[in-house]
Amino acid sequence: MDFITKETADNLDLIRKILADNGFTGLQNITRLQSGSRSVAYYADDYIVRFPKAEIIWQTMQREKMIIDKIYPHLMPYFEGKIHKIELVTGAYPFSVSKRFYGKICDGRPESEYAVLYQNLSVKQQAKLAQDIAIFFHLMHQIDYKSQNIPASNEAIDNWDVTSREDFDFEAVQQALLLHGINLNNYKVTSPNTEQALCHNDLSGSNILLDDKNDDVLAGIIDFGNVVVMPKYQDFFPLYKIHRQLAIDTLAEYNSLTTSKIEQKQTDYMVLAYVGYGLYKTKDNSSPYFMKLLQPFL
Repeated sequence: MDFITKETADNLDLIRKILADNGFTGLQNITRLQSGSRSVAYYADDYIVRFPKAEIIWQTMQREKMIIDKIYPHLMPYFEGKIHKIELVTGAYPFSVSKRFYGKICDGRPESEYAVLYQNLSVKQQAKLAQDIAIFFHLMHQIDYKSQNIPASNEAIDNWDVTSREDFDFEAVQQALLLHGINLNNYKVTSPNTEQALCHNDLSGSNILLDDKNDDVLAGIIDFGNVVVMPKYQDFFPLYKIHRQLAIDTLAEYNSLTTSKIEQKQTDYMVLAYVGYGLYKTKDNSSPYFMKLLQPFL
């Protein structure tokens, strides 16, 4: 089993041959995409093809397919055509293949043919997006995860709640936030909702695809590789990376659908603790990432 490397990633003749050897013949256009550290991705006509960079990533892709196959029926019919289903092709170079979603990412990059800014969506689009994400979370969180036998991850899964870390120092975090006029104590809730649920856990702007020409703006939800059972309030954290208002509106819609409600202060607290922890840890070389998350609270 071989893997695409940085030396071979731009060799489109090699990619075309690999695809042809596995039955994908007659492809007209193959374009390399911007992708993360875990895989190399391409548009191949109406497909998206992802090549893992290592065997452990291939194992993660196998887990992701198992999860999608289990949860897909629970998300239908509302999200018909909007959930990223993948098929796996095992060969000399393993890869995943899926239907191409024609949408833009929303991760804060400047407007382009590939990206849209949340704040540039219409009020109607923003409201519909919050409603759809709330419904997605609600359907996910209702799944009886104990009966689904969700496979454990072979990689570390993101945990946004830094308060559970051994080196979390409340006083240090509080002081880091007080420098910016934020008192973390003001965001504590007396009865936090700690209900466990099956969560996407990475619904950030790069995993939400939008059609900014349509009022029904949500075009697709992708990347189920981080799905895990965890306290459901943590599922809202990645939305803050897009815009705090989206997180607020989504939570309000979500609370209208469930009897197991989550206070906005609880998700705000999680984000502020994360930011304060990051500011404290990088105090000698402040990261603009944490300040970007903090700005909507100021």
